[in-house]
Amino acid sequence: MGNLQVLLFATLVLTALFCCDGDMNRPLDEGVKISRETASAFVRRQKRSSLYYERYYERFKTPMEMKQEQCESHPLCDYYSEVVGFQTAYRYFFGN
Repeated sequence: MGNLQVLLFATLVLTALFCCDGDMNRPLDEGVKISRETASAFVRRQKRSSLYYERYYERFKTPMEMKQEQCESHPLCDYYSEVVGFQTAYRYFFGN
């Protein structure tokens, strides 16, 4: 049993030495560099339809969305909404 533990410990030490031999001072957030055109083509979403009412709804926010943004901008309401839900938090801080 003791030989097995020594063997496992030695394997663990050797693995740690071989895995960690790189430069430890390099930044971890190097990221991926891509061109602006490629990034915008990747993020751009397609339109569902060319109907007038769908374009209307894309331009204007719903009342519920406006209330959510108002609650998110108030730190206590934002925290309380995570605990008890958005509807209850909004009613508590801003009324109906």
